Amino acid sequence: MKKIIFTSCLLFGLLLTFNTSSHAQEGRIQAGPGLAYGGEAENLGISLDGYYTINEEFRAGAAFTYFFANDLYSSYAIDLNGNYIFHNEDELMAYGIAGLNIFTYSWDSDVAGVDDSESEIGLNLGAGLEYNVDFANLFGELKFAGLGSDANQLVLGAGLRFDIQ
Repeated sequence: MKKIIFTSCLLFGLLLTFNTSSHAQEGRIQAGPGLAYGGEAENLGISLDGYYTINEEFRAGAAFTYFFANDLYSSYAIDLNGNYIFHNEDELMAYGIAGLNIFTYSWDSDVAGVDDSESEIGLNLGAGLEYNVDFANLFGELKFAGLGSDANQLVLGAGLRFDIQ
């Protein structure tokens, strides 16, 4: 687990060291709630994410998603992502997603007969759209999460991001 946390912090730190350019969006911080559906978890989840805009092409962020428990197990995911912004005109932004996914699930002893939990670490790869409405940015994302691990899944997410700074 220490190795996962160290790798996650290192990746996030590297994303923040990109060369920044002078642009109105530089230094922008956004955060907000969302909903997600995980194909492997087979459940709806709630999420909270935050992003820091590095420059007009890159931003870095983190997200926590809790998937509602079913009868056998509960699960959550932590994502550390970088976004490459390839379209940002008018009110619409389109971006690619690449990053790290830590997926943890645990079994309930009352149902499964055993108490256990496991974590898997993998890569994220996907794309998203963000549309500026008056009070926030509405976003939708489709990504393959946990690539290279036993917990890989297709995740569909949507929510709102509010300007913090």
